[in-house]
Amino acid sequence: MKNKGKLSNPAIVATVANSEAGQTVLKNASESQKAIVEQGTKTAFFILKLAIGLGAVYFIYTKIAGRFISFSENKNYPASNITDNQASAKAETIYQAMKGFGNGFDIVKQAIAGVNYNGFVKIYNAFGNREGAIPFSGKMNMIEWFNDQFNESELQQLNFLVPNIFAKTI
Repeated sequence: MKNKGKLSNPAIVATVANSEAGQTVLKNASESQKAIVEQGTKTAFFILKLAIGLGAVYFIYTKIAGRFISFSENKNYPASNITDNQASAKAETIYQAMKGFGNGFDIVKQAIAGVNYNGFVKIYNAFGNREGAIPFSGKMNMIEWFNDQFNESELQQLNFLVPNIFAKTI
């Protein structure tokens, strides 16, 4: 059974729409729709500006946070007892030892043994920032790798081999 209370007859709809009350309702509905569209447009532009701003902040943060700050050699200590090529080779050896299974402490200890302070600085600079062992863990410098991989006793052993290496970095 049809509900006769609704305005389903086109003639009745036309009559109501042409009346003064009908015109007021249509005008108010039109203005309400216009206000909703304007507010939606403002909101969309705000969200777009916010997304662009947050994207810019994220981009700048990743450029700053991921940068490597090298150390300069200390003139108060003897000159480095290794060449740049030796430092690069030792840095790669240290990285491969720590990146694999286990922490490779003995290999790291052997690579650092006999190196003076400025030689260690060369190795540190050659190491740079390297990807972490865990996927998506971010890049770390050599000191951060040491702190991540080794316990306090192992760190003390490394500091004994090259005195003062952790003084300015920890």
